[in-house]
Amino acid sequence: MLSFIRSLPFVGIALLFAYGAHSFIVGNLNKTVEQQQMQIDVLNQRNVALESAAQINEQTIKSLEESNSRQIEQIGDLQVANTEYQRQAEEAMAIFRDHDLTILSRRRPNMIEDRANNATKAVFDAVEQDSRDIDKLNNEDEKDNN
Repeated sequence: MLSFIRSLPFVGIALLFAYGAHSFIVGNLNKTVEQQQMQIDVLNQRNVALESAAQINEQTIKSLEESNSRQIEQIGDLQVANTEYQRQAEEAMAIFRDHDLTILSRRRPNMIEDRANNATKAVFDAVEQDSRDIDKLNNEDEKDNN
């Protein structure tokens, strides 16, 4: 028993050393846990931001695809109209090729002038209407993009 009492200070020192080592290790582990928890919070915030950005990107892609479909349809309509205008222009050119307008204008000056003025007015009116239609489509596209 005496040897036990003599060894008691050494056992106490060993226990204090063990407690100190335990406190140091547990303290470091607690700091590590707290740091990891902060990292998890930051990563969760970033994940939420990325998810909302991905959702916005998906909506933008869908909007662009719809706009592209409308533009393709409008281009098709314009091509059909262009074909018709080219046909009309070819008919007009055939008339000019088939008739000598110089002789006709000398024989009937008012007839050619009146027809030319009326046809010119009709062409300008058509161009103005086409310009209005295109402007209207552009305004609709701008509203859709905003």
